[in-house]
Formats: sequence, structure tokens, C-alpha cells
Amino acid sequence: MTDRRAHYPPCHPAMLALAALVAAIQHRCDPFPELESAAARNGVAVGSEQFDEAAALAGQPYCRAVDLYVDCETKRRADALGSGMAHLAFLPV
Repeated sequence: MTDRRAHYPPCHPAMLALAALVAAIQHRCDPFPELESAAARNGVAVGSEQFDEAAALAGQPYCRAVDLYVDCETKRRADALGSGMAHLAFLPV
């Protein structure tokens, strides 16, 4: 089996997301702080395009409507509601 990690630098969004998910599983915690740590270790700024892509791969995409990183379902609801009503996406369904 080929180790494909050798083809990607540590700052690649897929590698950041993978590092965050592995650390979150090992420490039994939320992956987002682990993603922030992985990004900081590899010179990737939080909020950059690279970070946004890594966050999406880790299951917490950036949602422009609420200006936050949220879970996929909340993003879907916020995007459907539009920026004026996006805050309602946080209410229970």
C-alpha cells in the first residue's frame, strides 16, 4: 500500500484536517481546536482559504451567513435562510 501522505505538505488542507481529526479522536475532544493547533504549527492562518478548506474537510465549514465555523447541517440551514435570518439556523428543529 502506498503512503500518500508523502505527496502532501503538512500545510495542505487535507493534511491539516487529518491531523485535527486524529488528534480529536485520540484526545476525545472537538476537532476545531485541534485544527487551529495544526494550522498554527504549520503556518496556516485561521480564516485563510487553506484553513477554510481544511475546516470543511474536518466537518466544520465556514458559514458566511453567520460568520462562523459551524457543523454542516447548521451551515445548510443558515445558507437556506439567508443572511437576514441565518441566526435562526441555531434554533432546534
